[in-house]
Amino acid sequence: MSIGVSMSLPISDIARIVIGLGTAIRIGIDGPGASGKSTLAAGLAVALPNAVLVEGDDFYRPESDSSRSEIEVAGLFDLSRLESQVLIPHSQGRELQYQRYDWETGSVGDWATGANGAPLIVEGIYSTHQMLRDFYDLRIWVTAPRAVRLARGIERDGEEARSKWVDVWMPAEDRYVAEQAPQDHAHLVLDGSGASIDQAGEAMFAVVGGTHF
Repeated sequence: MSIGVSMSLPISDIARIVIGLGTAIRIGIDGPGASGKSTLAAGLAVALPNAVLVEGDDFYRPESDSSRSEIEVAGLFDLSRLESQVLIPHSQGRELQYQRYDWETGSVGDWATGANGAPLIVEGIYSTHQMLRDFYDLRIWVTAPRAVRLARGIERDGEEARSKWVDVWMPAEDRYVAEQAPQDHAHLVLDGSGASIDQAGEAMFAVVGGTHF
């Protein structure tokens, strides 16, 4: 299908794009917090048979991790573990086995698995970081206005999380965009503001950039 900037795409149309790229492909859905990434990823996971959805938040570093950094780009996330436990095995046709961060205990917790030979969706900020970029067959950047993202984040995480959003997470995301411009390396750039819902009640994403496959 032909895609142009300013078009609005329902998730089903984005799924058709993915299906056209093959079966065991890897999709990276990146973008700042609360921009609409998880809505898109969940919808694609439903639309794609046997798709494996991996959330980038599963690779958050515990405060006890000596490599954790609030200053370094992606320093709050263990991207090496995402690479070794998820992206490399999938690229080699092996079953995924990875540990998930437990947000309640603040530690790395249970192991999860994912089938081989199925589409892989990795959703989360830094998922298309330059060290991981080349693993993906399709890179999608989802954005939304800062005020929208902050309001969504506080609604989801509670007012007590405001300082984390304002003082830690959002500034870290800004550094990522400034240093690596991940949106410029995306095949598709979408506005996830969620202002548009189609007649079937499906979320629509406005195309704001990319469109090369």
